[in-house]
Amino acid sequence: MATATKSVIDLSDLPPAPVYPTGETLRPLLTGDASVDLRTAFWLHDEGKARQAAYDHAVRAARLQKDGAPVVDVFKTLACAEEAAPADTRPWHAARLDAYTAAFGLRGWYRRTDSVGKHCIQINYLRFAADGDRGRYFSHAGAYMHLPLNHWVIDRDTGRTVYRTYSGRIAQQWIDEAETTH
Repeated sequence: MATATKSVIDLSDLPPAPVYPTGETLRPLLTGDASVDLRTAFWLHDEGKARQAAYDHAVRAARLQKDGAPVVDVFKTLACAEEAAPADTRPWHAARLDAYTAAFGLRGWYRRTDSVGKHCIQINYLRFAADGDRGRYFSHAGAYMHLPLNHWVIDRDTGRTVYRTYSGRIAQQWIDEAETTH
């Protein structure tokens, strides 16, 4: 794997450290209703922790890049920052991750939402543009309830099913052809 010694993007440009919410931050939001005020306090607490976690990951990514860590390690740290960030700061972290992956041509990951609506980054099989499409697809055998087309070919770059067939051998043949032609 390549290292981040001569990177195109500089990750050291960071915003100021987030300020943890205090009683002064909460005081204007008080309504007099204890349950509402308690929920607001916990929401501010959780959001403050999320901001700090995202910032800590961003600082760690910048430090890893400066120290010449492998590109994949910096990528994973940037992905953690984006996942941890609250919704209002997530676009900034996403733009950094997109710029970093574009600079190195990293593929094999995508954004998704999990079953409870949480923002996630799915990392499957990271590879560089120079690696081509080798390893992009994998075969998955579905349950018998999916007959007759119970062998699926999944794209690791998008997480989507791109081909279905009734045989694992045909699925592997499709993968071999697709990865050599792209």
